[in-house]
Amino acid sequence: MKSTLLAATVCLSLAACVSSPKSAAQAPLQQPTGWKAVLIAGDDAEPAFDNAVDAMARKLARDGVAGANVTVLKATGQGRQAASKSNVVNAFANLDPAVSDGCFVFVTSHGARDRGLIVKSANAMLTPTDLDDFLGRPCEGRPTVVIASGCFSGSFAEGPMPATNRVILTAARDDRTSFGCDAKRKYTVFDECILGSIERGLDWQAVMSKARACVSSNEQTLGVIPSTPQISVGADVANLLVF
Repeated sequence: MKSTLLAATVCLSLAACVSSPKSAAQAPLQQPTGWKAVLIAGDDAEPAFDNAVDAMARKLARDGVAGANVTVLKATGQGRQAASKSNVVNAFANLDPAVSDGCFVFVTSHGARDRGLIVKSANAMLTPTDLDDFLGRPCEGRPTVVIASGCFSGSFAEGPMPATNRVILTAARDDRTSFGCDAKRKYTVFDECILGSIERGLDWQAVMSKARACVSSNEQTLGVIPSTPQISVGADVANLLVF
């Protein structure tokens, strides 16, 4: 049985294991002038997950995010590019956004109900509690966007994760599967739709509206139970724009 990333990881330091309090309600946060990003393809069962993080990295670069500010980790990666326990922990510990920066996280993988998303190389699950803890210190008070893509990923828009400084988009409701994990597909359904919906100048609620319409159209064609992608928008980032 896979452990969670936090339970399976020796903390880098005592301070790294202590979560900061969540952002208290305040005036709306300013649009970031830069971004620090972590992109994780948690499983290698199909190439779709690798394809999605590579496409997201290209999109960030196109929109002016420096490559040095983007960490890409994959189940197929080697060395520093592997989605291992130590590399995942270090990626978040080293985010170090400037005062004018925002934080961006994209994780795509298989998911398990009430357990989070698989990080195969770590032999662990990335849970909402893990991700809340990882983001709590480096991204406290910074505009933060999280995209969690996988079956049952709606749990990331609930529980400990929502905060006034966070926008969270998920591929499915917490009790629904998502679709498209197929070796014949370049991306999963949600990943294809979210990648096609992220347009500079849109706010994230508009991005999700476009992605939901795209997902719904695909799922009607497939004849499957709707995955019902979820969104949580914090009060301080209601008007946050894409990059």
